[in-house]
Amino acid sequence: MSTLRGHRRDDSCAAGGGANPALKGAEAFILLEEHSTILAMPAQACAHCGTSVVAQAAPAFCCDGCRVVYALLHEQRLTRYYALGGGAGTPVSSSNRRDHKWLEATAAQLQHEGSALTHIALDVQGLHCSACVWLMEELFRRAEGAGSILVNPALGTVAITASPTFDVRRFVGDIESFGYVFGPALKQAQEGSRDNGLLLRMGICVALTMNAMVFALAIYLGLRSGPTYELMHAAGYALSCIAVAVGGSVFFASAWRALRRGVLHMDAPIALGIALAFLGSTWSFFWGDKSASYFDTITTFITLMLVGRWLQERVLAKNRQSLLADDGVDSLFVRRVAGSQVELVRCRDVRANDELLLAAGDLVPVNSQLLDEEASISLDWISGESAPRAYKAGALLPAGAFNAGSTAVRAKATTTIEESPLVALLHSPMTRAVDGARTSIWWQRLARYYVWGVLVIASAGGLAWYIATSNGARTLDVMTAILVVTCPCALGIATPLAYEFVQAGLRRRGLFVRTATFLDRAREVSQIVLDKTGTLTSGALALAATDGIDALSPDERNLLYNLVVRSTHPKSLAVATALRDRGVHFEPLESFTEIPGAGLLCRWRGQEVRFGAAGWAANEALGDDLVFAFDGKPRLRLQTCEALRPDAKQEIEALARDGYEMWIVSGDTTARVQETARILRVPVDHAFAECSPTDKAAWLRAHDRRNTLMVGDGINDSLAVSQAWCGGTPAVDRPFMPARSDFYFTTAGLAPIRTALRAARALHRVTRRNLVFAIAYNAFAIALCLMGVMRPWLAAVLMPASSLVVIASTIASLSSRSRLWK
Repeated sequence: MSTLRGHRRDDSCAAGGGANPALKGAEAFILLEEHSTILAMPAQACAHCGTSVVAQAAPAFCCDGCRVVYALLHEQRLTRYYALGGGAGTPVSSSNRRDHKWLEATAAQLQHEGSALTHIALDVQGLHCSACVWLMEELFRRAEGAGSILVNPALGTVAITASPTFDVRRFVGDIESFGYVFGPALKQAQEGSRDNGLLLRMGICVALTMNAMVFALAIYLGLRSGPTYELMHAAGYALSCIAVAVGGSVFFASAWRALRRGVLHMDAPIALGIALAFLGSTWSFFWGDKSASYFDTITTFITLMLVGRWLQERVLAKNRQSLLADDGVDSLFVRRVAGSQVELVRCRDVRANDELLLAAGDLVPVNSQLLDEEASISLDWISGESAPRAYKAGALLPAGAFNAGSTAVRAKATTTIEESPLVALLHSPMTRAVDGARTSIWWQRLARYYVWGVLVIASAGGLAWYIATSNGARTLDVMTAILVVTCPCALGIATPLAYEFVQAGLRRRGLFVRTATFLDRAREVSQIVLDKTGTLTSGALALAATDGIDALSPDERNLLYNLVVRSTHPKSLAVATALRDRGVHFEPLESFTEIPGAGLLCRWRGQEVRFGAAGWAANEALGDDLVFAFDGKPRLRLQTCEALRPDAKQEIEALARDGYEMWIVSGDTTARVQETARILRVPVDHAFAECSPTDKAAWLRAHDRRNTLMVGDGINDSLAVSQAWCGGTPAVDRPFMPARSDFYFTTAGLAPIRTALRAARALHRVTRRNLVFAIAYNAFAIALCLMGVMRPWLAAVLMPASSLVVIASTIASLSSRSRLWK
């Protein structure tokens, strides 16, 4: 393991955000810094998703992803999408790294069936509403050979029936151009089944409650004796028994599982209240005063608790289902050369000495030896290094790297997948010890005090009544009344509603919570650890300046565009993006060649044209990143940069002002990390570079005191994110990262992180306020019980009334119209 160290600022860095001179040359790196004059400009809404952006020429966009999707929707006359989606779409991930090898088997299945219709099942990520469903159905309808399509937004699945003429690759590509992501059918319906089971229990209990209230109403209105009175009481008891069995068992089972793990959460007092109140009322029904039984109140309480539980669970389930399933290494495929054939196999089937064919963008699944002369390889997923490296024949390609070139290369596997570091990095995510509803330390402490407080008060009150009256039956009535009125009804319904409001508000801002306890743990966060590449930065390169491009003639600009548009190298993509709006068009080129690690070459009007590394393109050691040269004479010099996310500097400074301690822990080079820290004003001794995945995890173990939020996007961050007190990711195109995180966000900026932390604190304040009200209500209700004046009808009035007050307060504080979201 390499030694972690803080990197101090280089005094030679130019003031005002200039590049460090030490970074000049082929490995040059600059960060685009947001100037205060830009940040001070007025904001407007993104034309696609409605996110607030710095003012620019209309229509404005928060990211390239939204810009592309907006243009596609209008070009293909699909603007009804906005009408169905309430006027705005959802933020779009701009990442374009997709592994579609799994589609080859699906395409082959279509051809194998001949003229028959074929059924295809796919998983899809990014479905949010009816607009998404309509868009997918409309694009499918326009495709040749399309039969029928069934889109299930709840599970995130698509079922297709199509003929052999249906081009599934093109359909998937068309849909993914709008920001969705397809994958093989791996999702299971267990989570949906659990949610449906809870919904069924809730529906049954709602029906039981309505009938129980009808029976109880007759008694409350004066029915005191006779066969009808006995029948009403017996029916109420029977309905209560069913409610306890159907609905109460949810809380009994949850409390028992928590107790077996040594955890006490709010399901414990709920289960205890149901059990003791039911037992006390049962005693009164058979051996005491029937009028002192609280069966209708118990049934109503169980129903309200189930409604609260369903509200809390459904948002989390929806957020989890909206992502592709994570199947670890079993979801990875690779092309293996077998004699004269190339076969698609799972990475688990790769053996040492197998020859692999790595197409452009393919993952290197195991450590492999390069067989071809040279290759351009990206290490950003495993080390965080943003710029691709050039490898020569015989070099070892590390597992987790990607082929960043435009052509396929051959490599020989040197290990099996079992020996690959990917196995550890893609291990199935572990459930946190505290993962589960209402199991944070604060909730555990509250539940402990609540349980013991209720038991002590009920016991003391019963003892006092027995000493004073020597009436055992009356004493039991008083104890039962205390147990009924102290059931945490207000907290049990208002708290899940509060979580629902916060999670829904975060969804509207592009952040999706996956774990039940994140919002509880987030309020304890005091330090934030951020990866650099893909987290603080956009993960894509850009040009530091475009003045030189504008100085070219129109023909030269068009030539440069036709060179770079034929390459998938990140630097070529940056130049192509800068040229796209400058009147260029695609046309054939004479003898185009891409030389990995060097650049692009062609013949044009009798001249040799090169674009790439300065030493190769112009045959001279220039201090520039890229050179556009004709017969060795430089015509254009360019500097590429890794752009910060649009609001990175603003958000990091805001988080620091809010009292959070900011850290950068990255696998990228020292120079790049310290330059990032300098621009973002993160203390130099809080920036760590050249960290391996195990280094990052070790740093978390040494510094996390149950107060750390870790945000990362690459496979090299998965161990640290899984281990941190809280973890998040912007990498929705990589299922293994969200599966190990408490939340994921889809916006171009970092604003959802601060919003989530602020919302967690607001949620805690509201919950504490509700608790204060619940204590006051319980004190009043217990006083009535101890005075002997509590009756079932009064309990039936007080409990719903207290719940309505707390719910109204929660709505005012956390709903979409509250100050929290403005």
